[in-house]
Amino acid sequence: MESNIQHLAAGVVFAAVAAELLPDIHDKSPTVVVVGFVAGVIAMLAIHRLSKTIEKKGIGGTYAVAAGLLITIGIDMFIDGVLIGVTFIEAPSTGIIIALALTIEVLFLGVAAVVALPAEMGSLRKMAVPATFGGLMTMGVIVGVLTLSGANEAIIAVVLAFGAAALLYLVTEELLVKAGKVPQTMVSTTLFFVGFLAIFLLDIIG
Repeated sequence: MESNIQHLAAGVVFAAVAAELLPDIHDKSPTVVVVGFVAGVIAMLAIHRLSKTIEKKGIGGTYAVAAGLLITIGIDMFIDGVLIGVTFIEAPSTGIIIALALTIEVLFLGVAAVVALPAEMGSLRKMAVPATFGGLMTMGVIVGVLTLSGANEAIIAVVLAFGAAALLYLVTEELLVKAGKVPQTMVSTTLFFVGFLAIFLLDIIG
């Protein structure tokens, strides 16, 4: 079941990048796009390294493994929120597609985070985790709108390229890698293309 959700989320996010983000930066300065894209990759690699360091050093004691995952997801949620805010500034229709795609991503990441928490943790404390993720994403949207509203096209292009790289990293190094740890089925593979097609058709119709 978890692998199915991961494949579906991967297809949705991949389609959002292909149909919405990449076309928006296609005609921008190559230098600007490269700067944003490289920054996005470096940021995601740094977040991944931070997560592994927390786990290796046992920061948080019995919560070490969960702590690394929670910090990684929390930072990702904030970045996603900023991306949603910027896409709404650039084009509201694009913002809707990105928000929809990232909502499905949040669903999966929230489930993954709760599952990683120690079994002895109370239900209310576990439920506070996805609520916190939602708050971080909302904060990111507000920051994105307030700080980047009226920004020039170059800055917007950098942020969009950054977001595209971050989401592609999420698909290839998080969702699909984790999904690949269990035997593949026709259902999970099909769901990847269902997710992709759903967002792609939504973009065409919109």
